[in-house]
Amino acid sequence: MNMQLRISSNTNLVAFSREGKRTMDTLIPLYAECGYSALDLNFCEMMNPSSQLNTDEAWDYIGKLKAEKDEFGLSFIQAHAPYPRDYLALTGKEQEQSDAAILRAMEFSSFLGIPHIVVHPIKAGVRENISYFSSLLEKQKKPIRIAIENMETRQEIWKADDLIEIAAALSPMAGVCLDTGHAFIAGEDIPSFIRKTAPLLLGTHIADNDGKSDQHLLPGFGKIGWESVIKAFKENYSGYLNFECMFFSMNLPQSFSKDIINLSLSVGDWLLSL
Repeated sequence: MNMQLRISSNTNLVAFSREGKRTMDTLIPLYAECGYSALDLNFCEMMNPSSQLNTDEAWDYIGKLKAEKDEFGLSFIQAHAPYPRDYLALTGKEQEQSDAAILRAMEFSSFLGIPHIVVHPIKAGVRENISYFSSLLEKQKKPIRIAIENMETRQEIWKADDLIEIAAALSPMAGVCLDTGHAFIAGEDIPSFIRKTAPLLLGTHIADNDGKSDQHLLPGFGKIGWESVIKAFKENYSGYLNFECMFFSMNLPQSFSKDIINLSLSVGDWLLSL
C-alpha cells in the first residue's frame, strides 16, 4: 500500500463537542470533504440505548452509510463493535443482549464490505476468551473476521503473547488490533509488540496519552516515542494507521471540526515522514 494512503480515522474523531455528540452518518461527509478516503466505523454508537442502530430503522441508517461511502468514494477499512464492560459480571439475559449487539454490528459490517471488526476481549483468561469468541463466530450470520484489541489493565488481555494465542486458536477468522494507547499504559514495548503480532495484525488504533490514562490524544500530544513505533510499523505492517482519537477536543465547539480533522491529517503526514 502506498504510504501516503495509509492514514485512516475512526468516525468518532470529532463526534464530541460542546454542542453534544454527533452520529457517524452526519460526520462522514465532513471527513470526506477534508480529505479522508478511509474510515473506521464506530458501531460503539449502539451502546447508546437511543441509537437508531438499536431500532427498526437500523437498516435505513446502514443504507445511508453505504450511500455516503459510494457518493464520496470512501473505503470503510474496519469497524469497532460495541462491547460489554465486564461480560462475566452480567446476568445471562444481559450477556445475550451484549452478544446480540455485537453480532448485529458484525452483520452491518459484512453488508458494508468491511473486512474485519475490532472487538474487546472479556475480563478473563485466554481460555475463556477463546470460548467466548468461538461462540460469537459460530453465531454470526455472515462471515467477518474479528480483530481482538489489546486492553490497558492487568485485569484484562493486554499482553501480545496472550492475544496471539487467542487469535491463533480462532484462525483464520481472528487476528489482532493493536491499540498504541493501551499498550503504552500497560507498559508494553510497542515496537516489540508490533514485531510479535505482525503475522496476525489486522488493524490498529493509533492514539497517544501520558502513560497513565486512556486520553485518546493525537500522536505527538502525549508521551509515546513515535519514531521507533513508526519504524516498526513500516518494517512489519502494511495496513492502515488508524486514528482512534476523541474526547481531547470535546470542550471545543463544532465550528472547530474542520480544523481538528485537518490537524489529524497533518499529524498523519508527519508520522509517515518519520
